[in-house]
Amino acid sequence: MSFFPARINDDLKLHARMDRRRLLSAGILLAGASSMPASVAAATSSGAKAKKVYAHWHWFPTSFDNWPADKDQYADYLSPDGTQGKLRAEGGFVRERPLPRPPRPEANWAVLDMLDEIKAARHIGLDGFLFNMGGIDDGSPYMIHLRNMLEAAQQGPPGFEVILSIDTVILVKTPVDAIADAILKLARNSHVARQSDGRLILGAFSPEQWDVGRWKELLQRLTASGEKVFFYPTFLDVRRTIDFMDLIDGASMWGVDKLSDIPLLKKVGKLAKQAGKVWASVVWPQDFRPHNRWFSECHNSELFRASWAAAMEIGSDAVNIATWNDYSEGSEIRPSTSIQYAFYDLAAFYIAWFKNGTMPPITEDVLYYFHRIESTEAAGTGSAQPFRFATNLVSRFADPPQNDIELLAFLKEPGELTIVTAKGAKSLKAKAGITSFRIPLVPGKVSFRLSRGDASVIELPSAFEIRETSAYQDLLYHGGSSSRPPV
Repeated sequence: MSFFPARINDDLKLHARMDRRRLLSAGILLAGASSMPASVAAATSSGAKAKKVYAHWHWFPTSFDNWPADKDQYADYLSPDGTQGKLRAEGGFVRERPLPRPPRPEANWAVLDMLDEIKAARHIGLDGFLFNMGGIDDGSPYMIHLRNMLEAAQQGPPGFEVILSIDTVILVKTPVDAIADAILKLARNSHVARQSDGRLILGAFSPEQWDVGRWKELLQRLTASGEKVFFYPTFLDVRRTIDFMDLIDGASMWGVDKLSDIPLLKKVGKLAKQAGKVWASVVWPQDFRPHNRWFSECHNSELFRASWAAAMEIGSDAVNIATWNDYSEGSEIRPSTSIQYAFYDLAAFYIAWFKNGTMPPITEDVLYYFHRIESTEAAGTGSAQPFRFATNLVSRFADPPQNDIELLAFLKEPGELTIVTAKGAKSLKAKAGITSFRIPLVPGKVSFRLSRGDASVIELPSAFEIRETSAYQDLLYHGGSSSRPPV
């Protein structure tokens, strides 16, 4: 979970004072990509509705300011000299951005962008966004984003919901009455998520930051105002879940950003379900935070796939994807400049699998790739940094770095997979279905091939060359696929 980092908060507040309109929310550009890759074309065809999938939505729109991509706020965040040079040692605030779009001429560009974003989410089977409420004042960026989202939802595809989720870390000192008043006002909107019995679904990030008494006060205040609540928080410290069992109706957890966390995810999910609570399993693609100087190892696409497998093994009632758009943690699945559409398209496939209970049929061959553009161990990288990024510094049990190139194949029938690097070609005979083929990371250009017999079926060069030197480390996993051209 990310919020406005303290180190750049002053910069953002100044930015907001200069022009509030530049903090309006925006959405995603599906540039020439109205159809999903063939391997997931059937993914959303089922009418299954019992299980829900949401994605956490944070404060990163497609455009903060409707400026050209080379001059906008993201250009500032990407630059070592951005944020008034406060993150020069780290090489900037983020390493990728949403796919840029030209400036829009419409006055309501932010709402139109948000509408595109909602359509993109619905296109892959998402039921809605978990909106991270880090501010409740009318003029706060969070509320501006949220109002735009709710307005866009009125014009968007039917059934799209917005779960109000309180960020307890940011709102820890905000009066309960003020929070209740904001929720009651927002709850009037028909696109704010509710249970089938009419109860308002109320989420919270890290509810353990508040004592139980404060939560009781808030819930009682809402009930007294006629708003019955289905309390559905996301725990950061799952050990504290037991303290809240009498208050919560459902739960999820945060922080499953490495493979070694999966057993804990399964354990907590099973215990929650045994206690009669609705359980929403969490799915992470990756976690890289240059501004915090650390990363978690996700093993290419393996963490993402293993998280979905865990959700299905547990029998989860729902899934929360972390995240749709948190660029400060590199955990976004929204199509972006480095991950392209890779995690977005994979999400479509696994959402359908989770909801329908069976793996969608693979009707055409599609190759995906995932790799870093530099090794975590490359001595020539990060030359302008006074330090090297490390695996998660807050955990003694961080998974060790791994530097591989992964070819993830969705095959309608058996074939031979090949990865070509500067050191030559490595091949693997693969069965029909899903195959992950990995080799060690090699500097230079990378390409991928699917062949059957003497015929080459797919030739796919990576859009990203692997480098041996860099001024600043970029440890984000990049991606792409044969189903879409790079953008």
